Amino acid sequence: MKTIAEMVMRYRSMEETVPNSGMLREVRWQYEEMSNGGDGGPSDASKSIRDDYYPGAPDSYFQEICDLLGWPR
Repeated sequence: MKTIAEMVMRYRSMEETVPNSGMLREVRWQYEEMSNGGDGGPSDASKSIRDDYYPGAPDSYFQEICDLLGWPR
């Protein structure tokens, strides 16, 4: 799992280069959902986005990323 700073830099760059990206909209929804205790929806692998890509990450991880990017949660 990447650090909060790495994730913020990654998504800030995406917002600048492709602000209307469908992928960015999906990630934003997933992070908002996970910041409120959700699982981020199903993943292609098997379970949920949270289980497959962020095992053990607390809600606060996603809350902080959303806050730093100015995404509602």
